[in-house]
Amino acid sequence: MRIAKAAGMTLAAVLAATAARADVKGKVSLKGASFTVADAVAYKADDGVEVAFLPAAFDRKAAARDSKIDSFDVMRMGTAHVTLRIDADGSFSCIDYSTGQGGGSSCNSDYTKALKLTARTADRVAGTFRLKADGGDTTDVTFDLKVESVAARTGTALPAGGGEPGRAALAHFAAIEKNDMNALIATAPPEEQEMMRASVKSGEAKEMFQMMRAMTPRKIKLLGGTVDGDEALVDFEGVADGKPVKGVATVVRLGGKWYLKGTSMQ
Repeated sequence: MRIAKAAGMTLAAVLAATAARADVKGKVSLKGASFTVADAVAYKADDGVEVAFLPAAFDRKAAARDSKIDSFDVMRMGTAHVTLRIDADGSFSCIDYSTGQGGGSSCNSDYTKALKLTARTADRVAGTFRLKADGGDTTDVTFDLKVESVAARTGTALPAGGGEPGRAALAHFAAIEKNDMNALIATAPPEEQEMMRASVKSGEAKEMFQMMRAMTPRKIKLLGGTVDGDEALVDFEGVADGKPVKGVATVVRLGGKWYLKGTSMQ
């Protein structure tokens, strides 16, 4: 029964990942970014919608850490990508791009001619992006995407008080509040602890720790969160520069113990 259940969960995860894939196909060779499009994501932007073509599956689990989808989620993947910046009125002439090692933005009237939209509503964008420029840049992509802004988390709600993941997150913040480097090291994943101890011996840790303290909110209170296997997202609120702030702590379980992997502010 246990084997069957585990196998079923694995199959369900595969099916969910497949269902999440966007309706997109084609190839991109633009500004040094050259890849076959494996996935794409469209998300709301302040001045319209952005459509990102990717050589790998969009990391929705990472995007769900702050419960929203935006350009930072695309950049954090660290892969090549090309993003179309389509204005609210449907006009378009600029892209963002990355080769995985560098990138930037580019505006060109050729891009305007290359994009043909067949649908542009509040919740859907579809069309083709076909470019053949004198400089050798070419694209041939067809897409039909849901316009998103929220990334749903997977897993189950943490128990009241945050359970063990919550206590691990609080231990991290308490160590910073108390200016206790040794206590902070104990909250980090084992593979990071050795590096942190080495920085203490070299004297580098002191300045870095003070910078961390300056950027970390105080008076932390847990708001809840979710746990999915060996990873938990712990929502918290606190005070920074005299103002209320909120954030998410990513906590991982290694060898049966929970450690803080990182935090992000909303």
